[in-house]
Amino acid sequence: MKKKFNLYCGLLIAAIVFGIGLSMFETGYYMVQGGMAGVEASRKMRQAGENQKPFDVFERISRITPVEMMPKGEYLMEFNTGDSIVNLKTGEKMPIMTGQGLVMPKNGTNRMKVIQGISYLGCVFIIVFLVAFIKLVIAVNKGRIFEKSMETQLAWGGWSVFAMYVLGWVSALFNYCHNIQEFEFEAYNFCIVQKPDIALLYSAFGMLLMGQIFKIGRHMKEEQDLTI
Repeated sequence: MKKKFNLYCGLLIAAIVFGIGLSMFETGYYMVQGGMAGVEASRKMRQAGENQKPFDVFERISRITPVEMMPKGEYLMEFNTGDSIVNLKTGEKMPIMTGQGLVMPKNGTNRMKVIQGISYLGCVFIIVFLVAFIKLVIAVNKGRIFEKSMETQLAWGGWSVFAMYVLGWVSALFNYCHNIQEFEFEAYNFCIVQKPDIALLYSAFGMLLMGQIFKIGRHMKEEQDLTI
């Protein structure tokens, strides 16, 4: 029984590590691509005799603003927002509906720093969850199932996952509200495309519920011990 339990726990940890690693790889890939593009742009500017300030690249990065949007009603019906893209394989120029993008306003704010700060806080809660989960696995393997520490670790794990879900909404709503305040596009309305994964909410309440079940089981065991 413990072997199966440890196997499932190992698979869960592997899935979490895979998900985090995939996100880190994606972020790193785009950072490398952006860095290479910046180096190429600097080289072309030097060849053209233009001077670039040392912190111009960082200034441009700070102006990057993510936007999520959908075409307004009349544009959506016709699927004609004025945007187009060319299929190089056929040469066909096709209408395109933009759902997500990055804009760089001339007087951009440091919004990305706030969003990155929220993501760093989310990493803290991921660590809290992993620590609680590892302690939970150790407790089960040592046979300390009906102890208060089990309930504590399940509570820590559940609330940390719930905090990740809430932070996801905080980040999405923060970006959405700022987009409404700063921009207005002719063919698009702003929306929230990337919502926090609802599975986080299910997992959070599931862990909290399991903690209460173990608490009830511990009280029943204590009552049986007193009866005996």
